[in-house]
Amino acid sequence: MKGKVLDIGCGQADVKKYLESDTEYIGLDYYYTSLNWYDSLPDIYGNAMQLPLADNSVDTVLLLDVLEHLPSSEKCISEIYRSLKPGGTFLLQVPFIYPIHDAPLDFKRWTKYGLQKVLQLYNFEIVEERVQGQPAETSILLLNLALGKLLLNSFRNKNPLLILIPAYPLIVLIMNFLAVVTTVIAPKDNFMPFGYRIIAIKK
Repeated sequence: MKGKVLDIGCGQADVKKYLESDTEYIGLDYYYTSLNWYDSLPDIYGNAMQLPLADNSVDTVLLLDVLEHLPSSEKCISEIYRSLKPGGTFLLQVPFIYPIHDAPLDFKRWTKYGLQKVLQLYNFEIVEERVQGQPAETSILLLNLALGKLLLNSFRNKNPLLILIPAYPLIVLIMNFLAVVTTVIAPKDNFMPFGYRIIAIKK
């Protein structure tokens, strides 16, 4: 990525370290989330549904695991289209089969068909689609997350399940190994991914 890159919902700007030195990075996030959830500040505060940027002013927009947290996803995509230069790149990533997170600001899940429809509605051309997670990977991910949450709650409530905490890293290691082996052996099947990544171009 080169030129001016806008990272909406930038969090701690982890993406920045992967960009080339001549890239002009702009991290944007809400004031509330920056103040309460992260230990770093964005370059600008802003609302993804009303971007504080001029028309046709950025080369690339990143929206990574953010769309599901917006009350109006369509407004955000419309604003991204407005802000991108013609031919500019939109990199979108969303979870699909994944637990509720950052509650109560977690509003929806998207299938790839829903993403295709809304991007085409706003005149984006999809150039790449990537399914994230084969069935075994998604299943094991959810199992690991559920077990981790169960043990965390047990720790807080002094539940007898606390005895499982020392074994948790080993359980996760074994489950991840099973996911890798199953994914390699089993035929590819995209019916239950944990997420999607799409690259689209502004027409």
